[in-house]
Amino acid sequence: METYQRGARLKCKFCNSENVGIYKKSQTRKDANYISYKCRKCRKIFIALKEKAKPKPKKSYSQDWSSYNAYQTQEKIMFMKILNSAVNELQIEYKYCGNGRPNYALDDMIKICCIKVFNGFSQRRTMYEINVAHALGFIHAVPHYNSIGNYFNDAEVTEWLQKLYKLIATPLVSVESNFATDATGFSLPHKEKWASLVRKHVRMRDYKKLHIVCGVLTNVITSATVTEGTRNDTTQFETLVKSTSSYFKIREMYADGGYLSRKNCEIIKSVGGSPYIMPRKNTRLGTLQNKGTTAWRDMLKVWKNNEELFREHYHKRSNVESTFSMMKRKFLPYVRSKNSKSQENEILCKVVVHNISVLVNSVFELGVETKLLD
Repeated sequence: METYQRGARLKCKFCNSENVGIYKKSQTRKDANYISYKCRKCRKIFIALKEKAKPKPKKSYSQDWSSYNAYQTQEKIMFMKILNSAVNELQIEYKYCGNGRPNYALDDMIKICCIKVFNGFSQRRTMYEINVAHALGFIHAVPHYNSIGNYFNDAEVTEWLQKLYKLIATPLVSVESNFATDATGFSLPHKEKWASLVRKHVRMRDYKKLHIVCGVLTNVITSATVTEGTRNDTTQFETLVKSTSSYFKIREMYADGGYLSRKNCEIIKSVGGSPYIMPRKNTRLGTLQNKGTTAWRDMLKVWKNNEELFREHYHKRSNVESTFSMMKRKFLPYVRSKNSKSQENEILCKVVVHNISVLVNSVFELGVETKLLD
């Protein structure tokens, strides 16, 4: 009986034709299959043993356990210190109209919203952490748990959260120069009909979409925006890239085929970066007269002439998927809020607490120094 390696070209042992197909397959051993093949030319049946390819050894990565242990054991208290210092640095003014019950300080409520998201608990179960923060002097007053939801629904909080996660990312300016962009969804509490499959409507969870640009070394999020789940990814690309370039130096930018366009390549080049966006098989090089911009042509030349080098750079895009995985595993893949503005602010709070976690990790593993811990 002949043996064929998996992936090898099979031939009929009677007429030597390659036009053969599987006739019957039977599992005999754990590591191999006896398979009956039928030749389409001579119409005869023969049996072959097709061996499974040996699995490739898994690639292992070294771990600095002393840094990792210090990060894990000190993350929570350092989170509180960085959050307190960052919000205080924003210098949010206290606003009081002069009538009725005085409202809570907005800077305190932003800290409380971030603490709630960091712990992943409901508003009621977060009260213990809020009391601890008050005892440590990070907040001035302990609000009622219903007040937390009211401030999540405040449009002014959105503006401050956008400034807050950028302020926390600033200590990593000297570390990050290569970035990746993508979008992901966070499921919402309610369900909506969004698909019709074979005359049957299927109810599935609606979701908000988070668009980000992140560094590929530390996974810090440098720019983010929240939209409805049906919004196309590439519509937010220019805003995100220019926001990142305002305080980071972009050397390379990675994105999947959903962002492939001449305009996006030119946007990356305009901020001093090199685009690495995966082209399609039928993508043409083009000419300058035929809408073939310089950045577009330079990128496709690398892809056409040295695809291995192109893929070596493009592979760094997978770090944006790691960023989403980090956020969802640590700070939940869904939101608890029910109002649209509250959902947006809750997702932005996830971005803030993720950046703090990344910064704490960078302090131990990369030796990053920040005045937010002073």
